[in-house]
Amino acid sequence: MAGSSKILMLIAAAGLAPFGPALFGGGARAAEAEAWNFQCMEDEDSAVKICTTEIVASDGGRDFLIYFVHDKGGKSPLVVTGEELKFTATTIKVDREDPVQADECEVGMCYFELEKSRLLLRQFRKGRRARVSIIDDALEFILDQEVSLRGFSATYAKF
Repeated sequence: MAGSSKILMLIAAAGLAPFGPALFGGGARAAEAEAWNFQCMEDEDSAVKICTTEIVASDGGRDFLIYFVHDKGGKSPLVVTGEELKFTATTIKVDREDPVQADECEVGMCYFELEKSRLLLRQFRKGRRARVSIIDDALEFILDQEVSLRGFSATYAKF
């Protein structure tokens, strides 16, 4: 977990989450097109290169970023970020597979530990659609939307 937290902090510091470039200037367009994107940024302080495979999902005028953080050691955590709301739970269900629940949530972010991230990575590579559901601290859905997995494997392979 300590390594995952450090990676997530670097991502936030690098501007990839929760208000990274994909959320500005075209978030809704990206959600409509359901296009997976690949991007890399270098943290200026540590010179660590951080790459993600990501998609933006919009619901009710809000944008949420769903992304895998790439790690050369094969540790690619899956993260879901969004507005500064208290996320209580996030689940992702690929096609007819069982839903997978995030391990930890906080304000504007939930993430999946390594084992679940690897499971979801395998499912994303084989699947067609994924339903992403986020519940806030009032136990209301703030996102409950399907995203296409078309193009995910090719985009993820850019790493």
